[in-house]
Amino acid sequence: MNQATVRRTLVSLALLTAAPSAFGQEKDWYKNMQIGPAWSDTFAGTLGGKEGPVAVKGILVDIGEGNRVLFDTETLRVVSAYHGDIKWGGTPWTGEHGKLIAIDNGGDKALVSIPAGPGWADASGNFTDKRDKELHGWGNLEHAKYKGFFRDGKKIIFSYEVLGTPVYESYESIPNGIVRQFQVAAHKQALSFAVAGADDALTVSADKAGLKSGASVAIGGKGPSLAKDGGLVVARLSASSAPITFTVAYTKGEAAAPAPVDLAALTKGGDPLWGKEIKVAGNVSTDTKAPWVTDTIPVPSDNPWKASIRFSGFDFIDEDTAAVCTWNGDVWTVSGLKGDWSSLTWKRFASGLFEPLGLKVVDGSVYVHGRDQITKLTDLNKDGEADRYDAFFRDEAVSPNFHEFGFELQTDKQGNFYTCKASPVRGGGRGFDTIYPSHGTVLQISADGTKSRVIATGLRAPGGLAVGPNGEITTGENEGTWQPCCKLNYFTPKDFKDGPVFLGTEPSKHDAKKDLHEPLCYFPMSVDNSGGSQVWVPEGVDFGLKPGELIHGSYGQSSLFRVLPDPVDGVMQGGVVKLPITLGASAMRERFHKDGSMYVCGLRGWQTNAANETAFQRIRYNKGVAVPLPNKVEFTKTGVRISFEKSISADLAKDPASYNAERWNYVRGPQYGSGEFSVDNVDQDAEKRALDKESHDYKKHDAIKITAARPSKDGKSVELDFEGHKPSMTLKVAWDLEDSAGEVVKGEYYGTYRKAGK
Repeated sequence: MNQATVRRTLVSLALLTAAPSAFGQEKDWYKNMQIGPAWSDTFAGTLGGKEGPVAVKGILVDIGEGNRVLFDTETLRVVSAYHGDIKWGGTPWTGEHGKLIAIDNGGDKALVSIPAGPGWADASGNFTDKRDKELHGWGNLEHAKYKGFFRDGKKIIFSYEVLGTPVYESYESIPNGIVRQFQVAAHKQALSFAVAGADDALTVSADKAGLKSGASVAIGGKGPSLAKDGGLVVARLSASSAPITFTVAYTKGEAAAPAPVDLAALTKGGDPLWGKEIKVAGNVSTDTKAPWVTDTIPVPSDNPWKASIRFSGFDFIDEDTAAVCTWNGDVWTVSGLKGDWSSLTWKRFASGLFEPLGLKVVDGSVYVHGRDQITKLTDLNKDGEADRYDAFFRDEAVSPNFHEFGFELQTDKQGNFYTCKASPVRGGGRGFDTIYPSHGTVLQISADGTKSRVIATGLRAPGGLAVGPNGEITTGENEGTWQPCCKLNYFTPKDFKDGPVFLGTEPSKHDAKKDLHEPLCYFPMSVDNSGGSQVWVPEGVDFGLKPGELIHGSYGQSSLFRVLPDPVDGVMQGGVVKLPITLGASAMRERFHKDGSMYVCGLRGWQTNAANETAFQRIRYNKGVAVPLPNKVEFTKTGVRISFEKSISADLAKDPASYNAERWNYVRGPQYGSGEFSVDNVDQDAEKRALDKESHDYKKHDAIKITAARPSKDGKSVELDFEGHKPSMTLKVAWDLEDSAGEVVKGEYYGTYRKAGK
């Protein structure tokens, strides 16, 4: 297979999100997964006889007896209460692009469906939707704030505020229908909420209503009275100096509302959902010769709930326990990490989160970044399962697009959180759907979750990010429209002090005023065809790399790279060398443990060469074993200076034939990716065509003649002179050497050269 064919194959993979069954899971596995009583996602459905997206930040509550309620957390509205199933879709589930999960509420299946718009009236008693037009019909409301939910066994109790008044709302199945249960705190002004659509109402009185669906509505308890208000049937609450509890029942036939419930009593933590722990024995490497070895924690795939396990983020609760999230919405804990790994314990901690791709533990609390929000999870009764799902940060816009993944969750020394979000790539990978405010951005979020600011724009699909010891920000990136290839972005607080940096994707530039912020380096597809996150080696650990060094993870190539920056006069540049580490899955997320080892988790979800569906592994350095890698590559006026960890044999080091080098450029533009173009013999016509037509098959590298190789006296570095040395977007240098003991030292460096140093 020639290189052009390999490249086309990789590009084709980039356009497809393989269905999970293609990766070894059973066909239609998702139909058997016990997701739990509350499931967050973007849902389609039927409203007003039309099918389409009905809640971009929805939570589908399974209340048993075949009944479900879809709650829109942006509008605080019951979208639909129905008896029926769901229609499967969604990339993490069926692998399809663009097809949403849909509630099957059409025909006579719905007891009630409420038209789009606010679920509660504003201070003037108005239900008019006044959300920012940039959100295209979606987004949070100013007067209605979703706070999260509590779980008591299988019962879900939503918590929110309307005009500053705390409200609890929950649902239960009753004979021939469902009931909404409310507990509203004391409130100084009247409140109103939507009960049904006025067009669906046949009759409305103060305590009852009849709907065209054949359902009846009835009020239980004291407080609300029903009335028509424009396009809605609403329940009105007078001001009250004390909390009130009441119910709204929807039943086929004549309705009789059950008595109210003290919902506050159900917010203390209830019976566990999962209970069972899964014991495994770790696979610990006995290799003492390799510089790094890999230990593996077996995955709890064979679990009673048929839960899909594809790990997408993790952090350590303490030295013995890690929390790990999965792409299909779970959080699991695994304990026993401090021991000899002969007995490790998995426990399902939470479920139903919206495609989480980042997790961070702060002061013992687990925070998870999904597409909808950052959720803070709390185990109220210490039974090993989360009972409280707080909406810690909500100001991240969501659209119905399948590709706007919410990546990563990190913190800095001041406690600020950081996330990054993909742009809404169209199915097939080319171009973008409507751009929303959060698309393609890096967000900095205050430690208390109340404030945020955009510090970077123009991302396409970053995969992950890291925060350095001095506040440096790095992200990956994925080849595509306006991104000629994958790359490693790097910027500092100084760069975004006066506004966000711009990272290249023009449609998601937003209002950034700056020109393109060039990356630390570009990656050819064979090196990284889909970036993951990065991690900085912390102080006080012996990992074979120096504290303060950066490691880049490639999700697509399931590889880890030592990053070798070489800034010159404020110009950032550099490259990478691959670490000799074999992973069981992709390099999606990495973190260091206090014992100095590095843990890595990964999954299969889009293009990757991952060997397995998922893995959670520990990387240990064999102390004292020499690292056969460069620890520095510097750009000189005549070529490069390569420094190694150990002494290199002078006979081979001084021979130019021991090395080879080549360089090439890319074209950044509106087409998907880029060909590889000569630096020495610029083909202006070809580069111009690349702006109008995809150029993947165009590949012209410049072979670089190495005119001299000069090893240092200590044998730990060598200077190479290049004929016609000049800047390039990719510079590849390869070597085939031996160390002073006769061991082979062979490798490749890929970097971006902009400015020469000394």
